[in-house]
Amino acid sequence: MSFPITFPAAVHPNKAEQGQDWVIVSVSADDSYYLLEYNSPPDNRYTAKFIAAYLQALDYIRTQGEPRVLVTTSRLPKFFSNGLDFEAAISTPGFFDEYYYRLMRTILEFPWPTVALVNGHGFAAGFMVAACHDYRVMNPDKGFLCMNEVAFGADLLPPMMSIFRVKFGSQLSRKIAQEGHRFTSKEALDAGIIDVRGGLAEVEALIKAVAGKYVKSPSYSHIRQELLKEVIADTRSFDKDAEILTKRYNDQDAFYSKRGQELEQLVKSKL
Repeated sequence: MSFPITFPAAVHPNKAEQGQDWVIVSVSADDSYYLLEYNSPPDNRYTAKFIAAYLQALDYIRTQGEPRVLVTTSRLPKFFSNGLDFEAAISTPGFFDEYYYRLMRTILEFPWPTVALVNGHGFAAGFMVAACHDYRVMNPDKGFLCMNEVAFGADLLPPMMSIFRVKFGSQLSRKIAQEGHRFTSKEALDAGIIDVRGGLAEVEALIKAVAGKYVKSPSYSHIRQELLKEVIADTRSFDKDAEILTKRYNDQDAFYSKRGQELEQLVKSKL
């Protein structure tokens, strides 16, 4: 394998302004780990195109590479990922089943240890993907981990919720999901959401101390899959989530519109 390798196409960023594809994912490697870096401006929101490149990279590493730890991170200094591009998600047929849940499942079933280097904000789906990794290292100086769906009335469907409940327990998941808490790196470390505060140097130290010990174990991924089998099963069971979410939002809009009209009439009747 010759590195770096780019997915889906090797095009200089300046050419993106001319309407050509931007390199979204690149993979480099040293003797102990693969470094998968992505770059989908402005804030690494997950779209079908972005996830397709991500999946291509993971599949290439898994099928063509030697056993090494997988490290994933963003090339954008501010955002690990700002979550789903919701409008694109609900308008793309099969988005959840064929793209987003497949990405979660691919990371959960990856054959070797995985580390998410959260270099900036990890919101919503970005937080979920980070949680799918075995280990998390977070920038100590900037960025939050946050599930902010409750703040704007968005639902969390089974695969989105079970990754937190199974990984971190129901008590902490309440703070993550129902309260939408914005975790700083210190809070995330204290809560057990991340393993280390730092950057690539700390990732490399973590690999040397812990993660790299299990790269050649043929049972490593099987044990992970048994530990997280509920989450993996959820990613296979909800291929209609775009329709479900759209209906729920439409129902909510109708409810609040009707409630607003009722309140308006009530106010007018008291004037």
